[in-house]
Amino acid sequence: MKRLFSLAALLAAALPFMAQTQFTVKGTAHKDAKTLALMEIGTNQQNETINVTNGTFTINTDKPEGTVMVIMDAQNNLFNMFVVDGKEMTLDMNTDEVKGSAQNMALAKLALAMSKAKTETEQEEVLRQGLAANPNNAVGAFAMSQLMYVMSYDELKAEIEKDAPYLKHPLCAKVKPYLESLALRAPGTMFKDIEEADTLGNSHKLSEYVGKGNYVLIDFWASWCGPCMMEMPNVKANFEKYKAKGFNVVGLSFDRNADAWKKAIVEKELNWTHLSDLKFWQTIAAQTYGIRSIPSSILCDPTGKIIALDLRGEKLGNKLKEIYGF
Repeated sequence: MKRLFSLAALLAAALPFMAQTQFTVKGTAHKDAKTLALMEIGTNQQNETINVTNGTFTINTDKPEGTVMVIMDAQNNLFNMFVVDGKEMTLDMNTDEVKGSAQNMALAKLALAMSKAKTETEQEEVLRQGLAANPNNAVGAFAMSQLMYVMSYDELKAEIEKDAPYLKHPLCAKVKPYLESLALRAPGTMFKDIEEADTLGNSHKLSEYVGKGNYVLIDFWASWCGPCMMEMPNVKANFEKYKAKGFNVVGLSFDRNADAWKKAIVEKELNWTHLSDLKFWQTIAAQTYGIRSIPSSILCDPTGKIIALDLRGEKLGNKLKEIYGF
């Protein structure tokens, strides 16, 4: 399977799930492969190196039942996923053919569909379908671990209220705490005022810009955050398109280096209001609004009421088109 989506996004923190289980995978690798990397979703480290002999390999692992693993051939940009469930499986990394338990067949189907998705929106839809089809196993838990940060507050709240079995999987350990953090900026609530300094060191309150009769995007970002900087052209394009209608952006930076923060603003021509207390993840912005990852954003209506969260990519443009009519 070609690796067309970010493996970094898969490797979110997790905890041991169930009893240790012996599990065997017999596979066929790319003809040029010599070794493969075996990684556990839930860590940022390689678990072990798997040797390839005459194009084949065997994985014998002893992991907690329900652990989701990735086998990766970085040289040939191939990967496959599997769930440790005690039932032997076989896989061909060249054709993505998998034979094993129903759970592993479902995970293989989900991963293949994700790799074929051409946009983030398509990937999200694939994951939603996977979640709906697998409420009782680790496949559903994996889908939720990828979806939780893109679901709306109401959507995530509704999923938690279902109390589906997958929520007990350690990959979902952060779901409820994340919803609690979202409650600090839930749609329908008013923005919370904070005070930080601009690039000249002058102190300003958020209330100077929000709740003054115009729509305002509060953008949480940092110059050191790669995904934030990748999103900036989209924010900039929408700011330029709608600023004549009163649309404004207030950037609240998670930087700790003032020079890097100011340099990014100038070089990227981010010509809107920027504030920061230069306290990294200890910034008052994170504490006040429950921000646990960036980029993140809040869209406020003219009264200062929060109406949407985390509008990235086409979602931001679609929402502003809905508001302004073009």
